[in-house]
Amino acid sequence: MSGETIKIWIFTIEKLTQSFNYGYDNEEIKNDYDFIREKLVETGFESLTGKDGKWIQARTKGPGHGSTSRAFYARKELVEKIFELAN
Repeated sequence: MSGETIKIWIFTIEKLTQSFNYGYDNEEIKNDYDFIREKLVETGFESLTGKDGKWIQARTKGPGHGSTSRAFYARKELVEKIFELAN
């Protein structure tokens, strides 16, 4: 992951947590990001799994099985919370 990609992701997480008042969940979302990023840096790309993170996760992206690229995804519970707060 390039430094520019990480900067964009940090900006996105900060904007997400500033845009909605999640209360204590703001810190949990940031902690998910920090945990996944640290795991990537310390143990490598292959160590990332969809089980990491309470609110966000790193999952394979792209069609089909055997994909080697990863993307950050909001878990269903976070998406539901965003829609609740938007209404």
